[in-house]
Amino acid sequence: MKNTYLKNGFITALILAVIGYSGHTLAHSAGATIDSAGNNASATDLAQVICYDDGDGPTDHLYVTIQDNSPPVSGLLLSAQVYKDGHMTNVTDTVSGDANSSPSAKISGGDGVYYLSVSKTATGARDFTVTYHCQTAADVHTGTDITVLQVQ
Repeated sequence: MKNTYLKNGFITALILAVIGYSGHTLAHSAGATIDSAGNNASATDLAQVICYDDGDGPTDHLYVTIQDNSPPVSGLLLSAQVYKDGHMTNVTDTVSGDANSSPSAKISGGDGVYYLSVSKTATGARDFTVTYHCQTAADVHTGTDITVLQVQ
């Protein structure tokens, strides 16, 4: 009886931990289709990510990844650029449509507005997901909101 209780308690705790972790990691992901007509190689989507101290501490940096969710197309890659206060970083999903996200990028800029853009290397509609988190210097998640400015 004691082993069954411990086993069931452990499994319940594990499930709750996974649910809590999943909710945390998926809480700030946004998806869209860039260039739905598929004829604008220079299409760019743009958003503002607003970072603020929600009680967990002030923002140190914004963490970003991008994932191409479309079928593979040779030479058609997606990138995300982040800009704040005269500093910019870029990250690219280097394998078209492989269901894996890009490496992560971080840009340090404290609390405030970060501009996040998504671009591509050639014509063709692309479905994508951008994951973004405002984090403290200790990588603790802090206040994160987004406002979409442009979808092409």
